[in-house]
Amino acid sequence: MPSPFNLPLISEPNTLNAPAKVIVGRRLKIAVFSQPEYFRFMYEHELESFAEIFEFKLQMDLSACDLKPLIEYQADYNFFFRGECLPDGVLEQINGVRVALSSESFPKLVKGRYAYTIGSIRRYFSFRSIRWKPFDYVFHYDEASLPFMRRDQLFVSGQFVFPVATSVYYPREQPKTWDLFFIGRSSPHREAHFGYLKHHYNFFHICHGIWGEPLVDYLCAAKICLNVHAENEVSWEPRLQMMLACGAFVISEKITPNSYLRPGIDYVEISSQHELRQAVNYYLQHDTERLQIARNGYERVREVLDSKISFQQLIADLDGKKYSKFTVGPGSSLLNFLTKLRDLLIQIKIILRRLM
Repeated sequence: MPSPFNLPLISEPNTLNAPAKVIVGRRLKIAVFSQPEYFRFMYEHELESFAEIFEFKLQMDLSACDLKPLIEYQADYNFFFRGECLPDGVLEQINGVRVALSSESFPKLVKGRYAYTIGSIRRYFSFRSIRWKPFDYVFHYDEASLPFMRRDQLFVSGQFVFPVATSVYYPREQPKTWDLFFIGRSSPHREAHFGYLKHHYNFFHICHGIWGEPLVDYLCAAKICLNVHAENEVSWEPRLQMMLACGAFVISEKITPNSYLRPGIDYVEISSQHELRQAVNYYLQHDTERLQIARNGYERVREVLDSKISFQQLIADLDGKKYSKFTVGPGSSLLNFLTKLRDLLIQIKIILRRLM
């Protein structure tokens, strides 16, 4: 379908500074270990233009035996989303470059102060077990969390901002069926923002279970798409750039300050339920302004977060030794103690369940 912005749908910005590594006599082999419903928007069909792709679906109860196909594939580059969930003993059997792409929201340094919630600390406790896994490189998507990781003596290789597969996620001409659309699980914080809007507007909310082209159709059928955090914290959900790539007009809570997405230009930023109501009411009545901001966001994502370019650049940089290898120290004494305490409480819960 044509773009509502009358722009070319498939463009390739000339941002690649170095060619990706070439394996003489065959195509590059890339393995992707992920939950496709959450992560495929970053690589769907985009990597196939320069590599042979093997996708292995992450499940939380995998054993080392279950991952035999991944081991036997022997990719040149292996990208692991949620790499901390890998069973022990798997990485040692993989000969290619082993890269973990960290995707969870952790405590972060924002304007000189650490911002965190119980949820972000809990997620970090689960993630920090990655220190025992022999990854060659570990990247986190949000640079603001790197100082917190360094305090825990977890020295990741750097930031990798999650890009978008723009050959799948792009604007479609669709009738505007809904005023508002949101995809993501419900939480008390979100529903506090959504309650009034769901009562007064044509609001469509999908919790989970849809991605790819069907999701794009929903995004393009809404006048306004929302990005509201699960908790009351500053966070940067990669869904934001995914929605912008589809030409969606997005109203978002404040995200981590960054050099990629520009509040007030690429999307509209709000900081309270009242501001959200005001913004929704205003932009539903001002189509021209809404369309211009949506176009800005669309162009920005294609300029700086096109996954075909981002992944080729990452591979080229890895091959060129641009990034430091993943290293760890003993870890924060406090976090080590709290992690052991958490593990002990989990074991106690398991024992109590067995006794009941």
